Amino acid sequence: MISDLRPQIIARLPRMALCVAVSAFCLSGASAQTSPQGPAEAPARAPVAAAMPSLAAHAIRAHAEFLSSDLLEGRSTGSRGYELAAAYVAAQFRQYGLTPAGSEGGFLRSVPLIEATAVLPGSSAVLRSDGNVTDFDFSKDYLPSVNFFSPTSSITAPIVFAGYGIEAPEYKYNDLADLDLQGKIAVILEGAPERLDEEVRNYYGWPETKYASLDKAGAVGVVEIHPAAEKGTQANSWERIAAMSWVSQLRRQNVDNQPDERFPDLKLRFRFNATAAAQLFSNSSHSFEQVLQAAKAGEAQGFALPGTLSLSATTGLRRIESNNVLGLVRGSDPRLQQEYILVTANLDGLGRGTAVNGDNIYNGLQRNAVGVAMLLEMARTVAAMPVKPKRSILFAALTAGEKDAQGLKALLADGSVPVRNIVAGITFDTPLPLVRTSDVMAIGADQSSIGNRLVTAAQQMNMRVLLSDDLDNSVLMTSMAPLVRAGIPALALRSGNHARDGRTNVINTKRSWLQQHLTHPSDDLSNAPLDAGAARELAGLNMATLLELANDAERPVWYRSSLAYRKLSRD
Repeated sequence: MISDLRPQIIARLPRMALCVAVSAFCLSGASAQTSPQGPAEAPARAPVAAAMPSLAAHAIRAHAEFLSSDLLEGRSTGSRGYELAAAYVAAQFRQYGLTPAGSEGGFLRSVPLIEATAVLPGSSAVLRSDGNVTDFDFSKDYLPSVNFFSPTSSITAPIVFAGYGIEAPEYKYNDLADLDLQGKIAVILEGAPERLDEEVRNYYGWPETKYASLDKAGAVGVVEIHPAAEKGTQANSWERIAAMSWVSQLRRQNVDNQPDERFPDLKLRFRFNATAAAQLFSNSSHSFEQVLQAAKAGEAQGFALPGTLSLSATTGLRRIESNNVLGLVRGSDPRLQQEYILVTANLDGLGRGTAVNGDNIYNGLQRNAVGVAMLLEMARTVAAMPVKPKRSILFAALTAGEKDAQGLKALLADGSVPVRNIVAGITFDTPLPLVRTSDVMAIGADQSSIGNRLVTAAQQMNMRVLLSDDLDNSVLMTSMAPLVRAGIPALALRSGNHARDGRTNVINTKRSWLQQHLTHPSDDLSNAPLDAGAARELAGLNMATLLELANDAERPVWYRSSLAYRKLSRD
């Protein structure tokens, strides 16, 4: 039975920030472990004590340096640079002595994909209302979507404002109540109302959650309104988003060789900036300013807008193949070795794109060469242990992770490992080891009993655990979503907010990276910070948690109160 109990040593703090203050423990010390069902036999501590000191900061830095070098040209999915990166990871796995878990006795497993790129001159957005025609400008006013099923697509339909596009009657909020969206284009605000708590906002503000509701209501297209520039940061400004519009989208091919697209009836999904979107509300029953005020107050809202909107887009389509890299450490327990802990990191990056200050290679150091480097060092350390963990551990460097976790979806669908035998997932998604911290952000740790194991591991490292991230707490709904759908408890760690030196303002350091280097060519070793010691500590905490999970007699379980699990596992 799935338990709702949280570890008693975790106390919920304001802003959904859960902080665990733990006492100092030496690595070889022992402490009682509590599972949601009650006390459980503690796994042996000797493997943890032996493994942790062997993690090497210089090795993590060396891997990250190579993977983010110009030689690999940004590791775009399906590119030569990506395949060089995959070959590098496979070679490391072989050197460490991991068992190949790919195809034909190798470490690589092919992932067939469909790539869709917006052909920018082939798009348009036109509003016709009360005899007036408004022709919106690409990039300045809107950004087009792609269509994975057709190189050309267009719709003309009445438009309906549907608030945030959220249907959550259980939280007494429903923008879609009494709205007729059949055959209409839904106009929605990005995000979710602030009055909903953080977990609810994360789930209902996720685009896929909204698309599911709008698709069910019969909408044929979506216009999402990006907030005004002054309400965001440089990292998510309209200018930054428009500058990245060259980035292609990917979907894995399903068993019928068709794109694995969940909402094909939502033919087009355009993005408008706030200034352009305001024109859609001209002569409507509510002005755009009134709509924004109601949204700020947390009021559900929806009403028909005057006129019709014509959207058209041209998409460049091609079929490509790329590889996941899979290496296995077989468990030592005859029974538990049939169960797996899955450790993943996204190997791909954005590749080559629009030049910034003369540089067109998006190296992806922090996103996500460092995560792969940490995974590699963990794999080496586990493989070198004289007594292996009881459960098997599958290390996976994934393709198309930057494209809605397509590589992970393929791994869970292709039968590499039976999904029912994967008991937990540890994910590296932009761990941001910018400076050594005395705490760690633990995304998903309050959603399942993995949090118990994390706390036990954190005790061994004298670290605090923060279960919230003010900068970006969407990982649960992106990189981890396929695991949640498959019923696999999952965890992603990111550097905390308090520097060990007591002087560095870590939050400002993170914000600076987000604004200056996220999805920029400058995310490389010559520009972006990387603290190899901080990366080693994050890898160490992941390692300790991994061994807790791998040696525990009990499988971790989702909490019944986890909104993401309740919803996604029934999708």
